[in-house]
Amino acid sequence: MVIEPEATTADPGNAWSRFSAVFPALLVAQLALVACAVVNGVADTVLSGSQKWATGGIALAQALQVLLRVTPLLLLLSLPWLALRWPRRRMVALAVLWSLFVAVQAMLNLYFQVAHVPLGADLFGYSFAEIRTTVSGDVPIDPRSVLTFALPLLVLWGGLYLCRRRWPGGSMRWTSLLLIGGLLAWLPSLPSGAQALKNDAARDLASDKLAWFCGDVWRWSRSHHAEASAPGTADAATAVAGLPPLDPQYPFLHPEQTPDTLGPFFSPTADGRPPNLVVIVVEGLGRSFSGPKASLGSFTPFLDRLATHSLYFGNFLSNQGRTFGVLPSLFNSAPFAREGFTSLGAHMPPSPGLFNLLEAQGYHTGFYNGTDTGFDNEREFMQLQGVQHLVDRKSFGPGYQINPFGEWGYPDKELVSRVLADSARLQTPFLLAMQTISMHTVYKFPGQGAYLARFEQRLHELRIPDDQLAAYRANADIYSSILYTDDQLHRYFDAVAKQPWYPDTIFVITGDHRLPEIPMGEHIDRYHVPLIVFSPLLKQARYIRAVSSQLDVTPALMALLSHTYGLKRPAQTPWLGTGLDVSDTFRNIHQVPLQQTKTSAPDFLAGRWWLHDGQLSELQDGMHLVPSNDAAARTWAMQRLQRYEQANAIFLRKRVLAPDGATPKLVAYRETSQRMPSIAGAPAVGGLSTDSADVAHVADGLQLTVTFDNGDARQSRTFVPLAVLSAEDGHELQEAYGHALQLPANGRQKVTMTLHPCRSRCYVSVLPSDPRSGKAIGQGRYHMPVDAGAAAQSAP
Repeated sequence: MVIEPEATTADPGNAWSRFSAVFPALLVAQLALVACAVVNGVADTVLSGSQKWATGGIALAQALQVLLRVTPLLLLLSLPWLALRWPRRRMVALAVLWSLFVAVQAMLNLYFQVAHVPLGADLFGYSFAEIRTTVSGDVPIDPRSVLTFALPLLVLWGGLYLCRRRWPGGSMRWTSLLLIGGLLAWLPSLPSGAQALKNDAARDLASDKLAWFCGDVWRWSRSHHAEASAPGTADAATAVAGLPPLDPQYPFLHPEQTPDTLGPFFSPTADGRPPNLVVIVVEGLGRSFSGPKASLGSFTPFLDRLATHSLYFGNFLSNQGRTFGVLPSLFNSAPFAREGFTSLGAHMPPSPGLFNLLEAQGYHTGFYNGTDTGFDNEREFMQLQGVQHLVDRKSFGPGYQINPFGEWGYPDKELVSRVLADSARLQTPFLLAMQTISMHTVYKFPGQGAYLARFEQRLHELRIPDDQLAAYRANADIYSSILYTDDQLHRYFDAVAKQPWYPDTIFVITGDHRLPEIPMGEHIDRYHVPLIVFSPLLKQARYIRAVSSQLDVTPALMALLSHTYGLKRPAQTPWLGTGLDVSDTFRNIHQVPLQQTKTSAPDFLAGRWWLHDGQLSELQDGMHLVPSNDAAARTWAMQRLQRYEQANAIFLRKRVLAPDGATPKLVAYRETSQRMPSIAGAPAVGGLSTDSADVAHVADGLQLTVTFDNGDARQSRTFVPLAVLSAEDGHELQEAYGHALQLPANGRQKVTMTLHPCRSRCYVSVLPSDPRSGKAIGQGRYHMPVDAGAAAQSAP
């Protein structure tokens, strides 16, 4: 019988005291995790020096508190292994246990490094096959990513070895103190310093990813439990005070009275028949990198040119932060159900939508996608809509090159080629939809080298400051993918312009959501996408400043087709949208539910009031959110969110949207509908406020044009317009003042001020100030980004 040498000697102390002896190894490993995560995140994000230090400090504080909170559990799990007599086996067992804890955090950090959003309960919203497709080819294996995963583990193992040699016995007192500290760490919430950071990218980077994941899963599980124990439909239908009760059978059903706001912009077709429709859903297309005044500079030069000949909705919203909801929102104006309408699968109820309504009136319909439309149940949804010709990865046909990178399918070049192959055979009138994919992870495609060169050229055209180039180049694959998709759309329009059906066709282009891998400035960026309505039938182009969402597209198109081109529309619908607002002034007259992921709580926009996680913000011109403490406005907005949630809960129980399903009674458009709805009782912003603010580059610097508004029914107090220019790190560069003003009751006035030019990215804040103290005496507009590269872009 062979006796192991290590069994002949025993470390001093006991299992309890030994925990404190080895805990420093885990502490140092946790510090290594934070260092790797912050260094990687900072490399991909445009942050000033002070913001980097603040982000790192907050990340460290959160990581240490998470470690303390987990300490009692780790102690409980570690005690059996620490009680082993054999030191080597003891250390190996402990290394395995603690390595799991470190590895889970490292993987969550790596996910954030790729996706630039923390992983939460959305992990449970997808099947294993969908997760495999999503991450295929996107697992980072570059040295930086390998180090992010390996370094904390190496530090842990090395630390365990040193701790065993230097302090084998530990201290019962220190272990007890660690336990007490771990229990006390549950008393305060995680440090709120992350909320003080100036943009969502920095806040997400600073947040502890394990705490985020656990918190989001806990919220999601509680919401499921709350739904299961919710009151009956009759109670839910009358629960919201001050609003009419919901129909307990069809809570979303209403008479269809959407006004034809698009009609005045369109001419009749040449032969008097209804126009063709082409709808292009561009994966990941966001306003921050596309269109006029894009905050990151525009990387879609073709779409920018097309926009100047179109109705361009610059303040447009997708209703989802991922692709799962775009088809039901865009084509059916449908609610989200629990995890997206398509997650209902075989239980999706038939309802009136753009495809089945037009097919019933003689349209030929087709849908093209280069991926497997089984993802997110898109195939089942489109078949429910009655689409006649569906082309996806499984039915693409021979002669096309599948993307060798990842598992998504055919890149956008092949998708456009496939659509063009059928273009000459299209029977009019038709409705054709195309959904792109190349602006999605892995952001790789054949021939990418040429577009990487175009990316460098575009950086020069946009005059991106030198100190920002590294952050842009860290995302070169993404920006080159944007340029590639834009180029394929250019090729598509050049080709179809030669088709005989082109003069009588309306083209609608939008993004399914804003891609998250390029860091976002604020939460609303995830939903902020362009909408382009182009047609040779257009009488004039217009830049539209009013807010609308994808829920409004189908109601608006059916109003246009029924009023201007003689089709019919349903007498009643369950549509959530109320039509596209074409006002050239900034406003929102809609109530808009939004959902970032399948498992996230809904966001909600009603009038100018935005709700996110129960927090109220005011939506301001330029699609900026400013936190608000207006209790009356929060109550008003919460009532409307609760009404939507209760209607959605009734729908989930009944699984029906309309009594006639997808075959409603069709009626002619009635002129009495010709008025955009308004939101009754929306709280106004009282007192002085900054209604709009535009920044333009001029020869001698920045020209700021501001409109101040008096929301009171009496004359305002005297105020001085104040503009503050600040650098990225927050320090003030310049102040500019206007002349003292006093506004009449419910009056407004436009003011122009000039500021020094920016040499790099900077920010402008403007507010009504007290003439004596200079302090704000009303609502201002804060932290509006201004890029030096914006000088190359023209205002709409």
